[in-house]
Amino acid sequence: MRILVFSDSLSLPRSQPETCLHEQTWPELLRKKGHEVCLSAIGGATVRDILKQTFYFQDRRYFDLVVVQCGIVDCAPRFAKRWELKILQSLGKFGSWGMKLLNRKSIRNLRKLTYTSDKNYREGIQRLENAFDAPVVFVEILPATSSYESQLPGVSNNIEAFNTIIRSHRHISMKDIPTNGIMSDHHHLSAEGHAYLVDRILNQLP
Repeated sequence: MRILVFSDSLSLPRSQPETCLHEQTWPELLRKKGHEVCLSAIGGATVRDILKQTFYFQDRRYFDLVVVQCGIVDCAPRFAKRWELKILQSLGKFGSWGMKLLNRKSIRNLRKLTYTSDKNYREGIQRLENAFDAPVVFVEILPATSSYESQLPGVSNNIEAFNTIIRSHRHISMKDIPTNGIMSDHHHLSAEGHAYLVDRILNQLP
């Protein structure tokens, strides 16, 4: 089976806050099961970033299944827009001081920003689905723990809103992922989480 994967950092190995080795990631586990996997993964990617990658896969008929995992970068509450963040980052020490000052719960609650609006996310998901002849399956955003909500107020509602969009398409539910399937940063998969997701992807194979 030829599987094309688009994702943010959730499909990649990690060394922190816990370790997940390359051979433990879900794309690599699919390869070990005999599938041909083409991975296009960008850490910190939004749905817009992933849409740009479809340019490199113009043969709509080559792949048997397309798996897309993105959304937490799009929907997480932010204290600044991306362009504002780039300006701050260009200001050196002054910008670093400004980011520390602004990156707090009160500012995020006041501005209610995300990198992607729910309207643009919905449109992006639809465009990804339309880009291929093969079935496109979307992986739900990992459910927010109470600790994550405490750390980032509003993230639970945002995740649910974006997952509602995903659920209107062919998708893989992540609501029952075991606690040990999510790293202590609340949004990356542990080795157990990668194994959990692989089983659910295999159920989607044509």
